[in-house]
Amino acid sequence: MGSLIGFSLTSAAFPPDAAPPLVAAGLIGFFICARRALILWRADEIVFDHKPRRQTEHGNAPGFAAAVLLAAVAAPALSQQTIFNVPTADVLDKGKVYLEEDDLWRPQDRHFAVFTLRGVYGFGSRVEAGFNFGGFTTPGRSTPTATAAIKWQPLRVGDFALTAGAHGEFFLRGSEDGDPAGHFYVHGSYAFPTNTRVTAGGWVATAGYAAKDSRTGMLVGFEQKLHAHLNLIADWYSGHNGIGYFTPGFSSTWRGWTIYAGYSFKNSDSKGNAFLGEIGVTF
Repeated sequence: MGSLIGFSLTSAAFPPDAAPPLVAAGLIGFFICARRALILWRADEIVFDHKPRRQTEHGNAPGFAAAVLLAAVAAPALSQQTIFNVPTADVLDKGKVYLEEDDLWRPQDRHFAVFTLRGVYGFGSRVEAGFNFGGFTTPGRSTPTATAAIKWQPLRVGDFALTAGAHGEFFLRGSEDGDPAGHFYVHGSYAFPTNTRVTAGGWVATAGYAAKDSRTGMLVGFEQKLHAHLNLIADWYSGHNGIGYFTPGFSSTWRGWTIYAGYSFKNSDSKGNAFLGEIGVTF
């Protein structure tokens, strides 16, 4: 974490064009250090906890099976500004902070819920980065994760914007729950005179992020302002995987606060459908 924060703060002393590569360097350093830390954490568990690793039918540890199950029933809450799950074409201004809390629950299982916290900071030069802490479930044993993220908008011409970003996910119970995994995307967006913005692009994820193997797919987003404080929104990730959801709903913004309410339809698997509620604040 010190690597990411250090490079990000250093970027403030350099010209604006140097900020994106410096923040990206900090993110890469965070990935490398976090992987090493998780390996050492796993070693501590082996030495001090002495918990036997019961094998599953696939030969994986129970923690990784729980992580895969969680991915199959819960839409991602990525640590950037998002429509619901797809990152928006909005980038925080320099010095701005966005905090959000997400809740996801399934109508077919009234006792099941997933909770996520995220924070995003604007570094200027159309760059924002943040952290996401999720995987906290009820009932049962949680599979907590930390996700580091960076979003960069290299091009904005009139109402068109090109945006790219990356996410690095780490399982906080040690490497037996899954190795660090990455997710990368790029999309274009256009804002029409009707207060409508459409977003479309593609994504790629390494093994362990959306499924046990690497995956690629499309992403789509839609935002329509209905009133000064009310928006109709929807987004979609393609594919049969842990992030493959279509989520329509509404958002409402009041004096820096934003409330989201939607329903996530899992691609070709109605058992994964769930209500999604989010509340965020910008300051």
